[in-house]
Amino acid sequence: MAQSVNEQRAAQRLDPATRRAQLVAAAVEVFHGRDPDSVSVEDVAEAAGVSRSLLYAYFGDRGGLVAEVYLHSLQDLDRELARALDEGLSDEAQLRRIVRRYLVFARDNEATWTLINRAGRMAHPAIQRARQARLDRIAERWEDPASARFVAQAVLGLLDAGARYWIDHRDRGLERATSTLVTLIWSGLSGLRGEGVLVSR
Repeated sequence: MAQSVNEQRAAQRLDPATRRAQLVAAAVEVFHGRDPDSVSVEDVAEAAGVSRSLLYAYFGDRGGLVAEVYLHSLQDLDRELARALDEGLSDEAQLRRIVRRYLVFARDNEATWTLINRAGRMAHPAIQRARQARLDRIAERWEDPASARFVAQAVLGLLDAGARYWIDHRDRGLERATSTLVTLIWSGLSGLRGEGVLVSR
């Protein structure tokens, strides 16, 4: 999109952190409800009122832009899940709160949740680093982090698949869906604990 000299100068007056945040916010809006593969750099540049070259200057390539939107969306989800944590509850009760909150987030923010899942499968280094860091945070409370990361990835995959089915079919209410997933996940975790695979630090 062509810009006048005045528009270009105005764009340059923002400090880099503010400009980056503005570009990410515009990108989040453009990606909302769309398949990440269908969104172009031009789409985001037009929405943000900047040139493509400015986006490339900030994000390197289209993958870097998608990665920023993914990270922004993932932070929204993780902040929501953090609100479910209560150290005064048993592990099983906390799991129930997290699963329920996850399903509510997926239901009420379906476009964002879908973006997290689709973009999360991309091979971009920033996305893969974010996924690994997330698994590391989950695994750090266990004696064997490698096994814990493997289990965490399996549980997240199960939760994603269950949420996707629930959203698509709506053949059970929220509480029933929560109970089903909690029973499935907790039974597996309890079994692994019994075998000594998962031992808390």
